[in-house]
Amino acid sequence: MNCELCGKVMDRYHEVIIDGVTMKVCHDCAKYGKEVTRKPLTVQREQTPHPLQPRNFVHVSPPPPPRRRTSDDVDDADEPIVDFGKVIKKRREEMGLSQEELANKLQEKKNVVAKIEREEIKPDKQTARKIEKVMGVRILEKVQ
Repeated sequence: MNCELCGKVMDRYHEVIIDGVTMKVCHDCAKYGKEVTRKPLTVQREQTPHPLQPRNFVHVSPPPPPRRRTSDDVDDADEPIVDFGKVIKKRREEMGLSQEELANKLQEKKNVVAKIEREEIKPDKQTARKIEKVMGVRILEKVQ
């Protein structure tokens, strides 16, 4: 075996820690590190529980019941009216609000409000209901 520090061939080695690294070195190089002392390993037996002691069990709860569909999930019959963008823009101007002010009241982005007014996008049900509540106009109608 060779010394890991100087490379000298050795019969017996010393296990030392040099700069935080454990190395197998010769007797001459052992002075540069701290000798590693090995503790004898002891095997611990697992203790078997006493027959009269209660055992710990993990309680597994049953899975939750399937989620019921809400009216929003089932009711797909609400659609925006034909000229919803014009109605929203007219009402916004009557209220004296800018697109940015309306967007803040609706908690939406200004770009979303602008696209809805230009009818580039249709508002989803949640946004449409917010518009109806804040502006006091009906933009959703039932479709059979």
